[in-house]
Amino acid sequence: MNKDEHGRRLKAAMASKRLSREDVALAAGVKSRTVTNWTSGATMPSDRERSALRVLLGDYDTPGDPVIVALGQSELVEWRQDTVKGFYRRHLAEQREEKGETA
Repeated sequence: MNKDEHGRRLKAAMASKRLSREDVALAAGVKSRTVTNWTSGATMPSDRERSALRVLLGDYDTPGDPVIVALGQSELVEWRQDTVKGFYRRHLAEQREEKGETA
């Protein structure tokens, strides 16, 4: 995962848990400016720091589509997860079609 993708996922995970940069910095043992650098894609956390982030945020950096990953980690029962995934995939396909992209 590149720095930009990591930053987007970290920022989304922080927002979903309603955590501030300061909260995350404290948990990871870094300064809040470091968290800003991570979320902006300027730098990446070390393995130790990523482990601390996972304890706080869950598997926010799991490979794959972040929406599908989040659904798999949600409280929704499996059949509801499947319904939402299908809806999401249909909309992605329509969006790609509108942009002239191929799947």
